[in-house]
Amino acid sequence: MDHIQEIKDKYGQEAENIISNGLGLIKKGKKYHCPNTFAHKNGDKDPSMSWDPEALQFYCFGCGMKIDLYGYYREHLNYTHQEIVRELLGKSDYKHTTIQKNRDAFLQEIRKITSITKECTDYIKLRGITENTIKKFNLATYEGYIAFPYYRYETVIGYKIRKPMKDPGRPKMKSITGSKPYLYNIQNTTESTELVICEGEFDCMIIYQCGYENVVSVGAGANSLKTLIEQARDYLDKYEVLIIVSDNDEAGQNMDKLFVEEFGDKVKLIDKKLYKRNDINEEYILYGEEKVVELIESARFKIEGRRDLEKQPYKGLESRAGKYIPTGLESIDYGLNDLAPGLVTLITGRSNGGKSTLVKQIIANAIDKDNKVYLMSGEGDPELFLNELYQSVIGRHKEYYDLVKINKRYRKEPKKEVLEKLKKWHYKKLTLFNKGDSKLKTINELTSMLEMEIKINNYNLIVIDNLMSILSVQASEKYEQQADFMQRLCDMAKAYSTHIILVLHPNKTYKKGEDMDFEQISGTSDLYNKADNIITVIREYKEENIRDGINGKIAVLKNRHYNDLPRVDIHYDEDTGLLLEIDKYNQIIGYSFHWDTDIPKGFQLAIDEDCPF
Repeated sequence: MDHIQEIKDKYGQEAENIISNGLGLIKKGKKYHCPNTFAHKNGDKDPSMSWDPEALQFYCFGCGMKIDLYGYYREHLNYTHQEIVRELLGKSDYKHTTIQKNRDAFLQEIRKITSITKECTDYIKLRGITENTIKKFNLATYEGYIAFPYYRYETVIGYKIRKPMKDPGRPKMKSITGSKPYLYNIQNTTESTELVICEGEFDCMIIYQCGYENVVSVGAGANSLKTLIEQARDYLDKYEVLIIVSDNDEAGQNMDKLFVEEFGDKVKLIDKKLYKRNDINEEYILYGEEKVVELIESARFKIEGRRDLEKQPYKGLESRAGKYIPTGLESIDYGLNDLAPGLVTLITGRSNGGKSTLVKQIIANAIDKDNKVYLMSGEGDPELFLNELYQSVIGRHKEYYDLVKINKRYRKEPKKEVLEKLKKWHYKKLTLFNKGDSKLKTINELTSMLEMEIKINNYNLIVIDNLMSILSVQASEKYEQQADFMQRLCDMAKAYSTHIILVLHPNKTYKKGEDMDFEQISGTSDLYNKADNIITVIREYKEENIRDGINGKIAVLKNRHYNDLPRVDIHYDEDTGLLLEIDKYNQIIGYSFHWDTDIPKGFQLAIDEDCPF
């Protein structure tokens, strides 16, 4: 026998009184007024719910709602299956169960609820909440606290309360005894395709005021979210799209991650790069309704791929969201106006020609300018990459290294105290993914994983090194798969205001030392046609140029947003592993990283000023 039937058999006809008293059902004749008044045009003034003594449940002939004793606790009072089974079947006397004690305690406490006081109202208005919203959300007062009611259908199942003052020494929110917080404002939502989910009661009310009426907040708090999702899954499953408006902090990031894991592609996240503060309420108070709309519409744009100019009017070119990332080469950075958010750059060149070196110093520059970087590689040793990255950042200071012998050769290793400072320099700014160490192999697996990483962690720069090692496809499907992969990268860059670098090899028509054309990039033409920028690294092989300190060239082959196609000679500095621009005066332009203010900045020129070249 299943648990639901066991509960029915145990409590029998007594369930009618338990449910009707618990929900406060009003009886008229032999019928009751349905508690789900939202489903009735006239609020069920003419009662349409009856008790079925055979099925041991209430049934509404108007809206079809059924309520048995199990459903009363599960759907209307928000108790878990385990709680109901343990309490109702584990003891013989219903009146002594923990559930009933909690419910009785709650009913006792809510007698202390009064109409909202002026003190509470005045504070709420300071948070940007209007008088109409206060009434719509049925805010009240509990012993001097602001009381936020939580509903299941029309039943109040809990109250969250807080003092009408800012007091960092106390918890902001707590629940009154016996409360079972659920989704805040669920009573005001309607059946639709879209639901906005935020993190707090004030955020919920602000979003509602800004025109998004289908909005709820997670009453259990982002840190207790998994249980809440399980309780509300049937309700959340009704929506095609869930827009998550979480705070711009670690708890909000965890909330994003959990919703994406639980509901997949139906979850749309706002662009947190648009935040100037940490939550919606702060944004509203400081920047007004327009800022809230901009944040929520950033998620809607990802849903529909369209822009509503009434809600997202032209704001000027300077307002583009995201961060601009320098390569460290002045002429290249000026020509491209740095690596802009929302774009895709191809970097190409022969093997051992400097591509990986350029990528490494772009990553270092991005981190140094406080950007978050995600490196996806298909080959190579991650430890060697980090060792070389650290050498580039430390610079020429020999006193910061130890020499470590590996077989017959020596390698430079940062000293322990230096390594600790380097870790702080890139703390939460650098993530490595190596395909060889992963079970993810297909394009769909890799791009889905990459999109989730960008969604949740808000990376400013994605580097994929390189296409050939990342995509393992049959020759017959090669170009089609490459085109699909490139399109997905372009879509992700635009949707999440990040910059993506894809490293490529040239095809067999390209000879070492020569200049390159688009057509000499290995792979489908979709790669270079869809790219916003193309940068090529060319190694120098002429002895006379090498003697003059010229070790190669870096050239921009494509620049979608500007006419500039800069081309610079470069010097490879062996001590730092950096490619340094040689200016028109034959001076080598060096630069340093700000990884530790206690250690002198690296160098201004990679080569001494009295150097002959």
